[in-house]
Amino acid sequence: MPNYRCTIVTNAGKKTTMIKEAANDHELAASFNNTEQTLIKYTQVADSAIAHSKKNYNRAIILEFTEIMTSLLKSGLTVQDAIALCSSIATEQKTVWLCKSLLRALQSGLPLHAALKMHSPSFSSLYQSLVRLGEQTGSVSAVFQRMSVYLRNEKKIRGKVSNVLWYPMLVLIAAFAGSAAIVAFVMPRMAELYSAFTTGTEQDAGMELAGAYRSIWVSSTMIILIIAAIVLCAVFKKYSPRFAYLLDYMFLKMPLFGGYVKSIQTMDFSFAMEMLTGSGINIHTALKETASVLRNRAYGKAITDVHAMLLKGEQLSAAFGSFKIFPPYISTWIAVGERTGAVGSVFTQIREYFQEDVDRMSERFMNLLEPSLIFIVGIIVLTLIMQFVLPLLSLYGRLL
Repeated sequence: MPNYRCTIVTNAGKKTTMIKEAANDHELAASFNNTEQTLIKYTQVADSAIAHSKKNYNRAIILEFTEIMTSLLKSGLTVQDAIALCSSIATEQKTVWLCKSLLRALQSGLPLHAALKMHSPSFSSLYQSLVRLGEQTGSVSAVFQRMSVYLRNEKKIRGKVSNVLWYPMLVLIAAFAGSAAIVAFVMPRMAELYSAFTTGTEQDAGMELAGAYRSIWVSSTMIILIIAAIVLCAVFKKYSPRFAYLLDYMFLKMPLFGGYVKSIQTMDFSFAMEMLTGSGINIHTALKETASVLRNRAYGKAITDVHAMLLKGEQLSAAFGSFKIFPPYISTWIAVGERTGAVGSVFTQIREYFQEDVDRMSERFMNLLEPSLIFIVGIIVLTLIMQFVLPLLSLYGRLL
């Protein structure tokens, strides 16, 4: 929703400025009805003017901030008081800076999710969306508790991946460094030796040397093209919604990894639905809001389609069952909830199930990742040997 910079006057005659979020001008004006504030004028503020943070904070800072906020909000403090106290008890100086920046934004009239948007490189879209939903439902404390668990699990998985990656990456870097040294120093010397010791009638070695260089250029070109393709995909995903949707859809359809992504998205979806329906929001509104929380655009589009089918009178379980993108577990449990008249409470069961499923699949992936990477690195090293070392040994044999 758009943001507006509002100039208001209180009943005490004090004039001030604040930033307020509203769907349109009428909703903005209505939000000041029955309050002690009178709206004088307003102007719409572009998102680029809000999301202008110059500081990026790493995951460790975001995790510390989230865990401190979880404890403070559970004790009954308001969001603003919790952030103010967080700035005084945080151990990291960067966390203190973050709290002070957020506190200034809140004091200027921004809601918390808009303040987080100012640091959007640091706070993910999922984090911002869940906080926005928490503010709407009055369950910000539950959101921070959920994000604290989410970030701790992410840190644990990232640590395991780092431990698995360091040895294969070290071997791969050594192999590339050795290949570069051969190309830069050894092969030119071999070419000089060949020129000094050959009579001009022997062409086989010269052809072999030219072939080795040609093979090097082909390999280098392939590597550059692969890197360029990855960069282009990242750029297109950022600026082309259609390409981002297709890429996200491909991720969901990938063998093994697609099931893992689907479980994570289902876990996030069910948590948002659990939070919204538990706060008294109806299923229609909850589905509409939840679609914006999900990071995978293909999964979010499917949620939007389910919402459209629900508006046409389709049963919720039947709507979920008509899309293969959703795990069958969802439609089965929602059907049970429809029979018992407690659809909202079913999302707690779905979240718990997929939380365990994500933890189980993460362990499985970690166990498979190291041997898979070693196998891939072995193939790459073997290819480098065939491209660089074998032609070099062949030339050396000819000179002898």
